[in-house]
Amino acid sequence: MLSGAAFLALSLLILAAIGWQLLAERSREQALIDRRLGLLTARAPVQRTLVSMPEMIAPLLARAQIELTTHALGLFAGVVLLMAVGALIVAGPVAALALLTLPPLAFLGWTHRRAHQRTEALIEALPHYIDAVRQKQAIGNSLAQALERSLADSPAIVRSYIAPVARRLELGAPVADSMQLLADRLSVPEISMLAAAIRTNIRYGGSITAVLSNLAHILRERARIKRELKAAISEARVSGRVLIAMPLVAMALLVAMNPAYIDFFLRDPRGHKLALVALALQATGMLVMRRVMRLTF
Repeated sequence: MLSGAAFLALSLLILAAIGWQLLAERSREQALIDRRLGLLTARAPVQRTLVSMPEMIAPLLARAQIELTTHALGLFAGVVLLMAVGALIVAGPVAALALLTLPPLAFLGWTHRRAHQRTEALIEALPHYIDAVRQKQAIGNSLAQALERSLADSPAIVRSYIAPVARRLELGAPVADSMQLLADRLSVPEISMLAAAIRTNIRYGGSITAVLSNLAHILRERARIKRELKAAISEARVSGRVLIAMPLVAMALLVAMNPAYIDFFLRDPRGHKLALVALALQATGMLVMRRVMRLTF
């Protein structure tokens, strides 16, 4: 019964993938014909339909600078479903459930890591950008001009995040609103501090040069303290990673010494339940250890 339903689901997924490919090919051919007829210019930007993400996920994707389109998301979901149905036919429901959960979790983990790395690079380079803005305003540029012109000599990581603000300023958007929009989109404390400083100065007046100088000093001190804390807890991080890896390594060694050991978890219904419990406990332990090792201040 299960195999028949699995084969039916696999057939439907294959048909859906073929239909998707045919529609995509037809769209490309239509676009080529339109360009040849002059209805579209060869340099016209390709329209992409972005997926609206929940508020919990959107800042993470913005920090990682990842844009999910409907085409990419549909392709990813289709591949995962095909793999899950194949695993259901070959190895049973446990393997299918693992293939349904592991790829999204792996993508989420990779996104977290990418967002963390890019955010850390942005925070390291942000004081230099703020100093450049302060210097350009000190020689007579307005705040909007200083924000735009300082990007030319800034690191690439700063340009990639601040460029949308510069484009809005070129279109005549207010400085405070443009920077606050970026702060809300990224949810990075350092960007929020910069946006708050600009908004407060525009509302109440005063010397923005002194404010930017103090902010750059604060950001450098935060970065220095964070490096010192990382060095202080490095031993705990290594211990946590060892504890996370030990069950996985032990399982791999047991399977290598006795390949029949895993048959109980793949063939027996009791093994299915125990495997799910083991995976849940392992995932919970990994999340707890990551939470303990997380450095926030």
